[in-house]
Amino acid sequence: MMSSNSDKAPLLLSENKTSGCNYGAGDKTEANGETFVTASSSGGKGPQPTENKMSWTQKRLLVGLTLVSLLNGSLIAVMVPFFPVEAAARGVSQTLISAVFSCFAVAQMIASPLVGRLAPVVGVTRLYNIGIATAGLTTITFGTLSYIHGKDAFVAACFLVRLVEAVGTAAVSGCAFTIIGNQFADRAGMLAVAPAVGGGLYAVAGFGMPFYVLGGTMVGAALLNQWMMPPLVKCERNAVPFLSMLSMFGQSSKNWLCLMIVFLYSFVFLTFDACVAPYANDVLGITPSTLGLYFLVATTVYALTSFMWARLSEHSRNPYVQMSLCLLATTGSLLLIAPSPLLNTAPRWWLLGLGQTLLEGFFGGAYIPCFSQMLQESVRKGLADDLVTQAFVSSVYWTGYSLGSVVGPVSGGLLVDAYGFPVMMTCMAGLALLVWLLTVMQAVGTACSEGRRCPSGNETEPLCRA
Repeated sequence: MMSSNSDKAPLLLSENKTSGCNYGAGDKTEANGETFVTASSSGGKGPQPTENKMSWTQKRLLVGLTLVSLLNGSLIAVMVPFFPVEAAARGVSQTLISAVFSCFAVAQMIASPLVGRLAPVVGVTRLYNIGIATAGLTTITFGTLSYIHGKDAFVAACFLVRLVEAVGTAAVSGCAFTIIGNQFADRAGMLAVAPAVGGGLYAVAGFGMPFYVLGGTMVGAALLNQWMMPPLVKCERNAVPFLSMLSMFGQSSKNWLCLMIVFLYSFVFLTFDACVAPYANDVLGITPSTLGLYFLVATTVYALTSFMWARLSEHSRNPYVQMSLCLLATTGSLLLIAPSPLLNTAPRWWLLGLGQTLLEGFFGGAYIPCFSQMLQESVRKGLADDLVTQAFVSSVYWTGYSLGSVVGPVSGGLLVDAYGFPVMMTCMAGLALLVWLLTVMQAVGTACSEGRRCPSGNETEPLCRA
C-alpha cells in the first residue's frame, strides 16, 4: 500500500517505448535506477482496488471531474432559456440563433480528434486544466456581449466567443472521459450523470449573472484542480497509426450503433435547446425565467435517473435491452412536447413539462452505456487496453457528439422556420424510432451471441440458431 506522499507523484508514464501507458496510482516500480508510480496489472484499466474501494487519489479525481463536468455541461444549458429570446428581440432569425449553438459544436468536432492525440503526449491533467481556464474566461466574456447594441456586431461577437469556448470544452470533455475510462473503466458511464444538472442555473441566478458566476467558478476550478488532481508526466505514444486504430474501431457494429445513439442524443437535445424558447414564449406564454425552472426540474430528474441507468447497465450482460426500451420511451416523449400533429392535441404547458421531463429521464438510459461499450468493443477488436486507446475512443465519442450538435440546431432551425416547432419535434421522434429499431436488432443479436456461448443443452442455444 502506497504512502500518502505517493499521491503527489506523477501518475502518467511510459514504462518503455513499446508498452502501454496508464493514468493512475498503482504500484511502485523501478527502472534504470528511477522510481515510478505505475498502474497495477489490470489490463490497462488503472488501479482496481480490492472490494471496489476507491483510493484517496481516485476520490480526488472523482471530485474534481464531477465538479468540472457539472460546470462544463452548464455552458450550453445556462443560455438556453433566454439567449434565443434575447437574440430574436434583436431581429436575429431562428436559423442564425441555431447556428450560434451549432458553431460551438463545429469547433468541438474539429478539436476533439486533436485532443485525443495530444492528451497522452502533453499530459491529460495539463490539457484538462488549460481547457477549463479557457472555457471559464470565454464564458465571462460572453456575459458582456449584451452591451453590444448592433445586431450584426452582436451576432459576430457571439460566434467568435463561442468558437474559442468550444475549443476549451473539447479539451475538458475529451480529457475527462479519458481519465474516467482509465481509472473507472467498469463504471465509465458515471461521468455522464453530471453535465445536465446545471440546466436550471439561469432560473436561480438571473439574466446577467449566470455567465459571470459560471465562468468565474470554472477559472477557480482550474486553480483548485492543480491541487485536487494528481500531476502527470508525458506518455510515449504507441506505434499504432491513427487510421489503423480507426479501422479496428470501425470493425464493430456495436461501436457504430453507440456512435449513432451519441449522435442522436446531442442532435435531439441541442436542437430542442436552440428552438424551444421562442415556441414556449410565443405559443404557451412561458417566460424565460419560468422555462428555466422547467429545465431545472427536468435535468434534476436526469441526474437522479442516471445513477440508476448507470448501475443497471454495469450489471447487465446485454445493456442493449435497456437502451432499446429507453429509446422507445424517448420517441414517445418527443411526440408529447409540442405536441406532434399526429396526436391531434392542442399545445399545453404541462405537456411541454411532461415531455421534457420524460425525455431527460429516459434518454440517459440509452446514452450513458455508450462510452463503456465503445471502450470494451475497441479492446475486443485488438486495440491496446491503455491510455492511448482510451484517449482515442474518447475523441471519437466526442466527435460523434459534436457532429450531432452541428447538424441538429441548424436543420432544426430550418424546419422550425419552414414548418413550425411541432413538425420539427415529430421529425426528431421519427429519427429516434429508427435508431430504436437498430438497437432492438442489436439487443436480439447480443442475446443470441450470449446463448451460443452457453453450455450444450441450454434452451436458448437452439432457439438462437433458428
